[in-house]
Amino acid sequence: MNDLMTQTEALLGFSADLERRLTDRGLGGVTGVVERFEELLRGLDEVSTEQLDWARREIGDLISTLTGVAEHLDMLHAIKQANPRSRFAHTGNGLSAAA
Repeated sequence: MNDLMTQTEALLGFSADLERRLTDRGLGGVTGVVERFEELLRGLDEVSTEQLDWARREIGDLISTLTGVAEHLDMLHAIKQANPRSRFAHTGNGLSAAA
């Protein structure tokens, strides 16, 4: 019986401490966290799996395109490095013709 009381007191202490921590963080305690979770679920209900799949495909396509652009820039950089007599001088973010 004594163990049961000790365990119960420890659990109540933990519960009070958890409530205090969540309240101190501005979450409104356990009830506030549950309310936020439910709000999150309602918000996610507004977005379909198809919409998420579409967005992921679009991002994948964009990454592929940008990767291709980066590869072309790497090739141009290598060509420029191999030809030190370039008639263009680099100034800032643009190029200007050398005199």
